[in-house]
Amino acid sequence: MDTFLAIASRREVRDYESRTLPPEVEERILDAGRLAGSSKNRQPWRFHVVPGELLVDAVYEPTNLRGAPFVVATEGYAPNIPVAAARLKTVGVPLIGVESAPDNVDQDGATPNDTASHLPFRDDAFDLVLNRHSSYWPSEVARVLEAGGTYLTQQRGDGDGDLLRAFGRPTPEGPDFDLSFAVEQLEEAGFEISRAEESVAIVRFFDVGALVYYLRAIPWIVPDFDVDADRAALHRIHGTIEAEGSFGVGSGRMLIEARTVR
Repeated sequence: MDTFLAIASRREVRDYESRTLPPEVEERILDAGRLAGSSKNRQPWRFHVVPGELLVDAVYEPTNLRGAPFVVATEGYAPNIPVAAARLKTVGVPLIGVESAPDNVDQDGATPNDTASHLPFRDDAFDLVLNRHSSYWPSEVARVLEAGGTYLTQQRGDGDGDLLRAFGRPTPEGPDFDLSFAVEQLEEAGFEISRAEESVAIVRFFDVGALVYYLRAIPWIVPDFDVDADRAALHRIHGTIEAEGSFGVGSGRMLIEARTVR
C-alpha cells in the first residue's frame, strides 16, 4: 500500500468491543509494535499482555485502594507472582511480573537495559513508590516518580553472616549494602533524603524445622542449602535451641524516605 494513502485512510477507533482478542491477532499487534523504531534498537521494547478484567478494573475504576487513582504492584521472584496476584486481586490491585534489578552493590557501570530490568511504566507515573527488601535501580525509581514524589523503602543490609557461618558458607566479599551506600546511590540519582535509619534485627528460630522452612522459602540466604548435606549444622543448631530456647541470627535493616528533586 502507498504510504501516503495508508496515513490518509487510517481509522481513529475510540470505542471497543468487550471481548478478548484471538491469540493470532494479539501476536500480529505485538509484531507491529516490535517492528516500530526504537532509536537504533537501544530502547528495547517490553510488552505486557494481561488477560481478563484485572488490569482493566485497576486502570479505569475511579478508585481502587484507599482512594488512590491507580495502584500497581511488581514482583520479580517467579514463585511469588501467582500468590501475590491472587491476594492483590481482592483489593483491585494488578500485579506485573518484572525482571529484578541486580543487587545494588553490583550495579556499578551497568544500566537497566543491560539486564532488561527497567520498570515497565512511563515517566512521572506515580507520586509514591514503596519497596520492601527488593533490589532496585535508583535511576528507574526516580524516572517513574513525578517531581516531588516519595520513595519509601525498607532494605536488608548485609546481615546474613551469622547464618552463613553456621552452615559453613563463605561470607561475601566486596562493598557492603549499608545505609551510607544506599543513601549515596539515591542522591546520585537525584533524590533528596528526608529520613534514613538503620538497626540490627534479631531473627529467632524456636524449632529447627522452622529454620529449614525459612531456608527453603528463601533459597538465596544460604546457597545450596540441603537438609542431608547440612545435617551436621542442623544438629548443632538444634542443640542450641534445646539449650538456650532459640537460635538467633542478626540481620541488618534500614529505612529510607527520599523525595525526587528536579
